[in-house]
Amino acid sequence: MTLRSLLQGLTTQTIPPIPIAGISCHSKQVKPGEVFVAVRGPHHDGHAFLDEAIQRGAVAVVVERLPYGWVPPEASLRGPVILVQDTRRSLPILAARFYGEPATRLQFIGVTGTNGKTTTTYLLKSILEASGQGVGLLGTVTYQIGERTLPSINTTPGALELQRLLSKMVEQRLRWCVMEVSSHALDQDRIDGVRFEAAVFTNLGSDHLDYHQTRERYAQAKRKIFSSLRPTGTAVINADDPYGATLLASLKALPYHTQEGEESAQGRAVRVRNILCTWQGASLVIDSPWGTFPLNSPLVGRHNVANMAAACAASLSVGVPVEAIQQGMANFLQVPGRMERIANDTGITAVIDYAHTADALRLVLLSLRELVRGRLIVVFGCGGDRDQTKRPVMGQLASLLADVVVLTSDNPRSEDPLEIIHQIKSGCLTDVRDLHVVVDREEAIRTALSIAKPDDAVLIAGKGHEAYQIFDHVTVPFSDRDVVERALGVKLTRVVAVH
Repeated sequence: MTLRSLLQGLTTQTIPPIPIAGISCHSKQVKPGEVFVAVRGPHHDGHAFLDEAIQRGAVAVVVERLPYGWVPPEASLRGPVILVQDTRRSLPILAARFYGEPATRLQFIGVTGTNGKTTTTYLLKSILEASGQGVGLLGTVTYQIGERTLPSINTTPGALELQRLLSKMVEQRLRWCVMEVSSHALDQDRIDGVRFEAAVFTNLGSDHLDYHQTRERYAQAKRKIFSSLRPTGTAVINADDPYGATLLASLKALPYHTQEGEESAQGRAVRVRNILCTWQGASLVIDSPWGTFPLNSPLVGRHNVANMAAACAASLSVGVPVEAIQQGMANFLQVPGRMERIANDTGITAVIDYAHTADALRLVLLSLRELVRGRLIVVFGCGGDRDQTKRPVMGQLASLLADVVVLTSDNPRSEDPLEIIHQIKSGCLTDVRDLHVVVDREEAIRTALSIAKPDDAVLIAGKGHEAYQIFDHVTVPFSDRDVVERALGVKLTRVVAVH
């Protein structure tokens, strides 16, 4: 590809037909022969790193403004400085062109919301595969392309990385891409150019206010997913969520219900009834415009009923047969780090879950409370440099719903772990009888497991699948699962579905 064909229509400048080797938006990752696109981010502005990109071999730089007093080092820059109106909005277009417009050869289902995105996308992938389709997945836990599994850097990849991954899916002859769509990605226009057959809204809680500042701005970012629907695409919305009900009042959509006995503002809806939750999984009956049928899943917890309903509604909306939905739902066993039980012979139920918001913690605790015969013990903390408003709320919920609370460190980043714990503890009920503060996370998990007796359940919440812990300027290997296995003397390290 040449620079001229890459920039066609995006600038009024005359662009030479220089061959290009790639595109980069990170100055430290520029390789010789690539084009550097200077993008303004929430923390750094790429326009401040033009010289570094050029020194590393950029043949051209794309900017939306020239830094004051900056003079291009013509001796080392073989191509032009190209001015466009908005580099952030231009980047997805440039990336799509360079990788051959892969989004035009795939079909997409996107899932957004505060909680439930990961499990819903995994269920959708299983359902579409049961219908005989090749499916790629992009999300918080992993990126899956055919037989390849890649580590996830962001819930939704950056615009450049997204197009590269989509091109790999096209190479693998996949037909569908199921993706989690974060509020950050929507706000930063990362998915521009992607058109969804179905866009799912799961719920709106309180999260990422460190970035969005207000809940209304957070909500508006989530809403943007529906502007990326195809003309024939379907908005699939949780009718039982308060913000979902607001969306339904202004959008033509397929509502789905997460609780029995609810009625939609719109007559055409997917409803659940006859819900039964056990340690063996969940069963329910779906009533829908496509008929009435039973669903069974080995996923444990009443909160997963909402994820099952969302995946079912989205699948029906894109024409998946009921039999494939039933098979895909029944075949899928476990999302890593989501209500994941660690098998052991102590009689203690040890559960790892990613719940790191107030709503997620509440739902998981309620799900376990419904099933556990003994006491419910919870270990959790809150991430540093993130939304602080949820900390006392999570403390209150834990002290209300669990029998024993162990407060500890999560990913403290630049904050003092003790100060984070203090903020969580400030919300705990004053009469909570069994509250422990153990800053070291491994010691906290061991403390909780030492307190537990047979028939008790220990929930280790907040980090789920993560295999690291982030401190100020350093990231260290750490796995909740590994700690539990060592503490309980698990001889064979393995992950099993909850039964």
